[in-house]
Amino acid sequence: MRKLGPDLAHRLAAEYALGTLRGRARARFEAIARADAEVDAIRRQWEAAFAPFAERVPEVEPPARVWNRIEERVTAGRPRGAWSSVGFWRSFGLLASGVATVLFAAFLYSAGAPRGEPALVAVLISPTNEARMTLTLQAPDTLRIHNVRPWKTVEDAGRALELWAVPTEGAPRSLGLVANAPGDFVMRLRPDDARLQGVKAFALSSEPAGGSPSKQPTGPVLCEGLAGPVKKS
Repeated sequence: MRKLGPDLAHRLAAEYALGTLRGRARARFEAIARADAEVDAIRRQWEAAFAPFAERVPEVEPPARVWNRIEERVTAGRPRGAWSSVGFWRSFGLLASGVATVLFAAFLYSAGAPRGEPALVAVLISPTNEARMTLTLQAPDTLRIHNVRPWKTVEDAGRALELWAVPTEGAPRSLGLVANAPGDFVMRLRPDDARLQGVKAFALSSEPAGGSPSKQPTGPVLCEGLAGPVKKS
């Protein structure tokens, strides 16, 4: 059976955990994971890494016409029952649609960046419930940042983006400025950096061009998200 290298194993495991690896490719990956303990450990790490994001996703109610069409298709020619009830699919859809939005944003980053074993991951969500930035902390000193798209309001006002680590207790800690441009960026930051001790979330704020003059967020928080540690097997 084919032996997967670490980079490919992480890529496939991320797609597997997101549900975007399907059909025969999914079955092959499952077979490899069953036969290779290292690949199986990587698979479980990605599943554990994405799990915390589901708790932060708000419910999104699709339009009534969507549920009407689902009900028509599900019940066509069948007796109505618990599994064919639109109520069942409605409650399932609220969860699935929100989780898929956040995890797809995480996948935009994970599928494009070089892989290593991440220490933690985070998806930063805007006040309008859009996934706007993903973070992956990788040993020994790399914080990989994926900015989905630039913030026009920040650009128009000549301001800057500043990234913050939010601890369980105490004030936010500045990690530095982030380019207001779409794509992938790297910030050199050791996992044992004091600013990351006790971190529970990350936030991105709009600040003056040179950064916050007070070493604390002064402008609006543009997006924020929980830090999800990757469990080691």
